[in-house]
Amino acid sequence: MAYMATLNLAHSDPAARKRATSAAKAKIGEAGHFVGQQAIQLHGGMGMTDELDVGKYFKRLTMIDTLFGNAAYHRNRFAELTQ
Repeated sequence: MAYMATLNLAHSDPAARKRATSAAKAKIGEAGHFVGQQAIQLHGGMGMTDELDVGKYFKRLTMIDTLFGNAAYHRNRFAELTQ
């Protein structure tokens, strides 16, 4: 998704660029959230302690998702730009 968004940055239509970046941000945010949650479930209660790096990675993925708008914001933005 990030690669496709990068390819669309050269597009002459600003709406197409915004759609591509919002789609990438939404999909990457959803995937990161899913992977983080599954890693926490896989490691159980130990996944949220400081003893394992999984908890740190999950916190980092959460911050990446919220940076510049979370997945829900970019899904809504994509829907508005598609109409």
